[in-house]
Amino acid sequence: MQIIDMTTITLSTLLITGFIAPFALYSLKTKRTEKANAYSFNELNKEHGVNPTVVDRWRKHYTLGLDKLNNKLIYFRYGDFPQQAVFDLNEVAKVSIQEKNRIVVVGSEKRSILEYLAIQLHFKDPKHLARTIEIYDGELFTSQLGERVMANKWHDLLNSHLKAS
Repeated sequence: MQIIDMTTITLSTLLITGFIAPFALYSLKTKRTEKANAYSFNELNKEHGVNPTVVDRWRKHYTLGLDKLNNKLIYFRYGDFPQQAVFDLNEVAKVSIQEKNRIVVVGSEKRSILEYLAIQLHFKDPKHLARTIEIYDGELFTSQLGERVMANKWHDLLNSHLKAS
């Protein structure tokens, strides 16, 4: 049987705690932020009498919801420049995807880099300017996490909902 002295146990405990602490603090901070964002989104829903049946949250920065009964779309962007919007889909004629790319040339190869991705709402009233719902901003995020798939999903969902109503 080996005997381990208290110095080794204390030092090991301190090193393990020092290694784990940043991860635990980050996790707590993330959960607190997500809880605050969800609370803000729910308050906006209550304020406008909206009860979304389809909701997507991504990057701890965006939330998008569709209330099929009241025919409303609710959008919430958090962060330094927050944006809150509720759209009456009875006033919307169609939905399209807005995409901005830049071409980067590396040697003889050309690559298209996505800089901005949004869903654009076109209204029935021609005097009402189209509104955009930001899905991805290349200045805020360095990589994509399925935003193209999400934009296509919401594009198809909203257009099919508009045709049905």
